[in-house]
This record gives sequence, C-alpha cells and structure tokens, in this order.
Amino acid sequence: MDNAELTPVFDEAAIQARIMELGHQISGDYPDGNVIFIGILKGAFVFLADLVRALSKPCQIEFVRISSYGCSKTSSGCLNILLDIAAPIEGRDVILVDDIVDTGLTLNQYRERLLEKNPRSLKIAALINKTGRREKSVSLDYCGFDIDRGFLVGYGLDCDEKFRNLSAVYSLDASH
Repeated sequence: MDNAELTPVFDEAAIQARIMELGHQISGDYPDGNVIFIGILKGAFVFLADLVRALSKPCQIEFVRISSYGCSKTSSGCLNILLDIAAPIEGRDVILVDDIVDTGLTLNQYRERLLEKNPRSLKIAALINKTGRREKSVSLDYCGFDIDRGFLVGYGLDCDEKFRNLSAVYSLDASH
C-alpha cells in the first residue's frame, strides 16, 4: 500500500456542492423534519456528518456497523452486524446512509432488516453509486455521484482502514 497511486475522481468542492443539493432536497421532502438518519459505519460517517449539516430541519442520527469486506477489496456477501441501531424506528421516517453502493448485497440485506421494524418510510442515500459490479438492484433515493468502476478511497472510503481522512475521493491503483 506504500506504493499506491491515487487518481482524483471527485474533488472536495464538487462533493460539498452536491451534498448541499442533497440536503436541500431532503429538507424539502420532509418539511416537518424529525427524520432518523442511520449511517453505516465506518465509511458513511464523513458523508453523513456533512449531509445532516446541510439540512434545514431537525433530525436524529443513529449508526450501524456492518462488515462485508474485511481486509479484502471485494464483498463477501455475508452480512455481519457488529453494532445495530438503538432507537426504535417503527412509524418513523428513516434514511439509511452509505458511503458507496457497490454490489448492493450489504445494503439490500440491511434494508430488509430495517423494514421488519415497520418504519413509516425508508429511503436510501449514498455518496457514490458504483454500478459496474452490482449484484442486487438498489434504488437510491438520494445519490451524490454515479460511477461505473474503480476502487475508490477518501472522504470516508477506505482500503484496509487507510485513506478515510482524505477530503476528496480518489481511485486507488495499488499496482505501482
């Protein structure tokens, strides 16, 4: 990883501008506010923090920690819930927030789990919709950016817990 090459994909200004647009859209969709945002840790924490600050309405924040990658660059397809939400969501408006939707396996499995808790509504927000390896169809209600391929890092996205702290999103080429 010491010889990894990073190629810029989405710069900080573009990310912040898009998040402001999403915040405005969500605020309009929920004029009374009081939406519960569920961030999928660890990757979504940066996006979620900026997203809720872009809202003009009150909200609640919960976190879930799900692992399906481990130390690999590919999803195992196995849902391992390390930390689940504490707040009841029955009858509430919920937005599940992820950093990137890749295969769609993890997001679909956890979405089904949340639906069993009978929320009034459940929508999905993701910073990046990566379609090239999609195995399960995922309908994103709020999407920052679409991309076909690439292993992305930065702005919360990682490779073996590295690069999350970068303020922009980069494509990682570890072959150099």
